Amino acid sequence: MNLILYAVPFFFVLIVAELLADRWRGVNNYRVADAVNSISTGVLSTTTGLLTKGLGLVTYTFALQHWGLFELPAHSLWVWIGAFVLYDFCYYWLHRCGHERNILWAAHSVHHQSEDYNLSTALRQTSTGFLLSWIFYLPLAALGVPLVVFVTVAALNLLYQFWVHTRHIGKLGWYEWFFVTPSNHRAHHAQNALYMDRNYGGVFILWDRLFGTY
Repeated sequence: MNLILYAVPFFFVLIVAELLADRWRGVNNYRVADAVNSISTGVLSTTTGLLTKGLGLVTYTFALQHWGLFELPAHSLWVWIGAFVLYDFCYYWLHRCGHERNILWAAHSVHHQSEDYNLSTALRQTSTGFLLSWIFYLPLAALGVPLVVFVTVAALNLLYQFWVHTRHIGKLGWYEWFFVTPSNHRAHHAQNALYMDRNYGGVFILWDRLFGTY
């Protein structure tokens, strides 16, 4: 279920909406060169991903068949919910290691090279992360999360992260305590010493609160 490809038109509609919001509020969060660079990087990542993500799928399938401790049913709602939460937990550690280990930062740093913070920045994704990122998701295979569930929750996790790359949404009250929001993700992209290497969650900010990186 390649939800990302289906979502691409909506990405561009929301980028246009953000540009209109910029104009209405009299601010300028976009520069043409930077936005084109972000979008081009996203196109390259998506295009190469059609081939390179095969490595992750093959390794996940192998681990599921040979190391899986259980056979979880793909039709169970609780399997989907559990897989969604566990995927984000694994993503937290991948993202954190992506900042703390040079070999992983080499792939992830492209996402932080934009000088602006807007929805086009969300599209600035690596084309080489597939080389090592699959390792972090092997716990899902070991627990018997079906492949179709894994692929779908991975796409949903990435889709969620799109909307948090904007300056037009302020703090969201109680929601900030549990979920990643534009406000706490802006801190992740900040260059202030106080905020460097913080807020690694993809969907849930709870991991950062639990492990001291909030």
